[in-house]
Order: sequence, then structure tokens, then C-alpha cells
Amino acid sequence: MRKILPIIASVSMLVFVVFSLNAQTQFDNASFEEWEEIGFGPDILEPINWSSIKSTDDPSINSAAPIVWARSDDAHTGNYSLYLNSVAVFGIVATGTMTNGRVHADYDPTKGYMYTDPDHSEWHTRITGKPDSLVGWYKAMPRPNDYGTVKIVLHRGYMAVAENIDSSEFIASGNLKFTGDAVDEWTRFSLPIHYYLEYTEPEFALVILTSSQGVDAVPGSKIWFDDLELIYNNNSGIAEENAKNLSLFANNNRLHLFIDTEKAENYILNVYDISGKLRMTDTGVTGMKNTHVYQLPSGTYIVSVQYDGKVLTKKIVL
Repeated sequence: MRKILPIIASVSMLVFVVFSLNAQTQFDNASFEEWEEIGFGPDILEPINWSSIKSTDDPSINSAAPIVWARSDDAHTGNYSLYLNSVAVFGIVATGTMTNGRVHADYDPTKGYMYTDPDHSEWHTRITGKPDSLVGWYKAMPRPNDYGTVKIVLHRGYMAVAENIDSSEFIASGNLKFTGDAVDEWTRFSLPIHYYLEYTEPEFALVILTSSQGVDAVPGSKIWFDDLELIYNNNSGIAEENAKNLSLFANNNRLHLFIDTEKAENYILNVYDISGKLRMTDTGVTGMKNTHVYQLPSGTYIVSVQYDGKVLTKKIVL
């Protein structure tokens, strides 16, 4: 019995480790290799586990909606990638859009949104764990004054995301706006995920990919996506530390920042607004007596400090 018990304990630990690794879930069909018919004939295919403006929750719109995506043979890996393009129709511009949730469409683009449907597996992605970024590969051919975007929201239960993201109810989110430059070669992007409810575990990840800047889309903008992946801290090599060593306070729109370390360390500071847009960045040296002061407009900010392989993150209102 003394010999058997350590074996049982070892097996239990192995099961726990395997379960923990599997818990760090990824998107289904993240490389866009699998496609299926969606009720409009064999020539109109959608990537499995992803939805477009022709598979919305309003059948009367689906039949009239333009095709703003395609299966592309130009892939970063595998056989296929996702191609999105913005199309002018009915006096409006339909943005090339794909989501792992579901689309609620409207003939008025400002009334449309994407949402997670917790009751139907084809319109949600469950995750366990806290990813710190979303990475992938893209190519782009935007029209002048236009650009593609990537949005991600981590949340629990039902969640809808409209054009103007209000992150007050999100556990975490990220919003990437590509440059307006053409990108002819497959290029890797990395979108940081910023946590607002630090101690709440997310249940779902909602991702939205577009070829244009939402309701201000320009017809003819094109983008390709492939090989999306959620990056978790223990896979990325960066340990997320408790932010107790990071002290923040505000006074007259001035952000006062103090990093408590035993020795001087070079650090990188990033400050994001509540939509995930980078508002400022800075570098410096930590120290027991160093307090750093930054002037910012009124608002809610996420402050992220990286040093010595650590990431400290806190939220502050100015």
C-alpha cells in the first residue's frame, strides 16, 4: 500500500497538470482551415465556428446582405486564410466582418453589434484561464483614410459589443487598429489584453475582425487573417505579478507612480485609456525613492509596468 499511494498521487498530479494545460483554451478553427455551407448554396462558405453578416439573427437581412468575406488560398500556414473586404451596397458601406460570436445586423450600421450567445455553442467560445494577449498574422490593402481592426472582449454570460466599446462590464478587452499602410507580406500582430476586473475569471472570449474602421468604412479596403492564438502568461515566459509593488495616485490630472523594488531596475511604462488605446509610453529606472509624475487628461486609465520579467497592472481614474 505504501508503494501504491505515491503512484496514485503521481497519476493524480499528472491528470491535474494535463487538465491545467488544456484549460488554457484556444479558438476553434483559428487558422480558418474548415469551411461550411450556410444555406445559400455551395459557393457561399463560412469558416466553421465563425459568423458573418449573412448568418445574423435576422433571416430577412441575411438573404440581402452582401458577401464581404471569402476563403483565400493565400495562407500563412495550411491551405486557407480568411479574406475580408468592405463593399458599398444600398447606399451604405458594409464592413468586411467576421466574429466567433453572432452578428445582430441592421440596415442602419450604427445599430448593429456582435454578441456572445451562451446557449448555442456555434456562437460562443468558452475559455478557462486569463490570456494576456491575442496574436495572429495578417496582410492588408486598406483604402486611403481607412484601416482594419481586431477587437477582443473577455466576459461572463451574454455580452454585446457595438461600434463604440464600453468596457465597464468587461472582465478584459483589447482593441487594435492597424495602420493605413498596405502590408504585402504576412506580418505578425500582437494585441495586449487589459484586465479591468482583476479577480474575476472570464468565461467567454468574443473576437471581432474587420477590414475597415467600423461605420466609417471605405469600400474596397481588404485584409487577410490567419493563425490566431491566445497567449497565456505561463506560455509567454512573462510572469504576471501581483501589483502590490505598484503604487498609483492622482492629483490635479497628474498621475503619480511609485514602483517599490529592492534594487534599481529598468522599466517600460504603458498607459492605456478605457478603450484599450495606448495614450503614452515611457521608460525609466525603479527605486525605493523614485516617484514619477505624468500629466494626463481626465479619464480612466490602465497603467502597465514591465521590468525584470514582471508585469504590474493597475486601474486609476483621473
